[in-house]
Amino acid sequence: MKISKAQLLESLTLELHRKEKQNILAYIPFILAFIWVVLLFISPALMPPNSIYLGNNGKVSIPDNTPYINAHIHNPVFHAVYISGDYMCHQHADRSFFINGNQMPYCARCTGIFLGLAFGLFLAAYFRVRMGFLLYFLILIPMALDGGIQLITSYESTNLTRIITGMLVGTFSAFVFAYMFYATPSELSAK
Repeated sequence: MKISKAQLLESLTLELHRKEKQNILAYIPFILAFIWVVLLFISPALMPPNSIYLGNNGKVSIPDNTPYINAHIHNPVFHAVYISGDYMCHQHADRSFFINGNQMPYCARCTGIFLGLAFGLFLAAYFRVRMGFLLYFLILIPMALDGGIQLITSYESTNLTRIITGMLVGTFSAFVFAYMFYATPSELSAK
């Protein structure tokens, strides 16, 4: 199957068009994502200083930090935020930010993904977003390379690199989700 130059350019396109009619309901996903991001930052900020350190042995999808979290975090909201991090993130201290001397509930890359999702959902509430398939996969490459190279070599990226690559993926993933949710059936079948 030969791809024309026009098809290639179409697959690399990002279009943002201001929505003619604003719907307050379109902001609900952004509001929920924003509340979640705020919880990620206030959880360590409002706990006693230097009271949360999860170490560097965590694994994704394994509740290995749960005993520590159960023993040290008594606020039910903050507890739920850290437990969710235990299931969805490795929570390595050397790859996480600290606030008030406390380790954040998610690593820098996951925190960046959540920040990017909130930002992307905000833009998608205000703009009609359409993005080419190939562009989305090109956006995934920096994060995949950064994480993959760290996995197989002694290279260690910085938390700044992790949060930036996470924010890119989160923002563009929000665009994809919003397009799939708001696109008309004729727009989806045209692809």
